[in-house]
Amino acid sequence: MNPSNQTQPNQASTGVNLESPILSPTHFDQQKAQQAMNPQPAPQPAQTGPSAKTMTAVSIVLGVLAVVGIGLGVFGLIDSMGTHDELDKANQELVTMSAIVEKIESDTGAEINSVDDVPDYAAVSGYIYVTEWGIKIKIPDNLHKISYILDQKYRPQICFNALESSVTNVLPAFADVDQNPGGMGCLLRVSTSEGSSADGYSFGEQVYTYDGYNYFYQAPSGTYSTDASEQGLENTAVQIIKTMLSNGNISSY
Repeated sequence: MNPSNQTQPNQASTGVNLESPILSPTHFDQQKAQQAMNPQPAPQPAQTGPSAKTMTAVSIVLGVLAVVGIGLGVFGLIDSMGTHDELDKANQELVTMSAIVEKIESDTGAEINSVDDVPDYAAVSGYIYVTEWGIKIKIPDNLHKISYILDQKYRPQICFNALESSVTNVLPAFADVDQNPGGMGCLLRVSTSEGSSADGYSFGEQVYTYDGYNYFYQAPSGTYSTDASEQGLENTAVQIIKTMLSNGNISSY
């Protein structure tokens, strides 16, 4: 037996040295090696410096300005509409006031340039104002329950019914405008270009002339009442109406 081939009991084995590094790379070692070869870009930190804050502040300011601008635009439109309505109302009032001033100047002959130029008007009562003709008729003190009809379909005329002041407890048929419409005397208005008669027809008694027109008194065609007592009342009232429609009681205004 070759003593060299025998294992010496006191000689250490020549197997793998456990302190030596492992030469074969594991799976994790391969991953690490791959990452080392292809490094991933590092994530960029969020921009929190002064420039980011400035951009955020600018955005807020611009947004607020936009909202304010829209609000001001809507308010301006509404305000403009209100101003337009007020201007129209003021212009309308100015036209009305100008017409009043012109009317006063025309009636009085005064020139009005200030409030102090407006003439003082005393309160006037006891007149019938015929605005369509621009005249007024003084009501006699001894006449009441006056009613009248203004008829301008053919020849303009205003016709009356009335009672003498002492008759207060009754309304006879002759003084009732529904029963005897305007049958107690009339004032007829005729253009001066037609003269005092036309086609042989007399207009009546001329009592007033104004603004290109002659005014004529026309007596009733007859006595309306059939009762003798009422006839007396009617004739008295007719005479008072005739006096009312005389020149001294008719004037312009």
